[in-house]
Amino acid sequence: MGRQSVEKTRIKDPKKRDAWVEQLLPYFIQNGIKATPIDEVVSILGKSKATVYKHFESHHEIVSLVIARKLNDLKHFVPILGDSSKAYQERYVLAVAYISKHLGDVSNVFLSDLKEIYPDLWNLINSFKLLALNELRTFYISGIQDGTFEDINPDLMVLSDELFFDALTNPEYLTSKGLNLKAAFESYFKMRFNGILKRG
Repeated sequence: MGRQSVEKTRIKDPKKRDAWVEQLLPYFIQNGIKATPIDEVVSILGKSKATVYKHFESHHEIVSLVIARKLNDLKHFVPILGDSSKAYQERYVLAVAYISKHLGDVSNVFLSDLKEIYPDLWNLINSFKLLALNELRTFYISGIQDGTFEDINPDLMVLSDELFFDALTNPEYLTSKGLNLKAAFESYFKMRFNGILKRG
């Protein structure tokens, strides 16, 4: 009989894990996953590999936590978009500016690596996309009812946004057009906003 595998005791201290993920996040999203293997993770954190594995099960888990952290930051556009104390135009501009700021450091190579190496984690991206589309639909409907936006079918507007998000998360498309996430996002939503605002 072969030697039985021994289950490692993992500490998974939430505070320490959160701090390490925060430290690792810029390296992953700027340089990509291939450029940040476990040996690089160990070097960045200044810890031994054994110590890192006491808190994380695998490189896959680290990447999943990095993505979750980034998406959690992006989700803060929701209260900005829903802040009824501000005019629709101001909310829209502020929400787009917020997301744009937090997309600015996400490289095409990170998206490309994610699709190639950990395609299962793409579900996290898709979940965020569905959240964003649902929030936009609610915002469009409310703006139409208020008379701020043109009376355009909100489902068609959301469909347009969905097609754009699919292109936005396609690193090959972005690279072929000489775009990054931030530039593409800003251009699209500037065009979108100018198209739905009621004139005079």
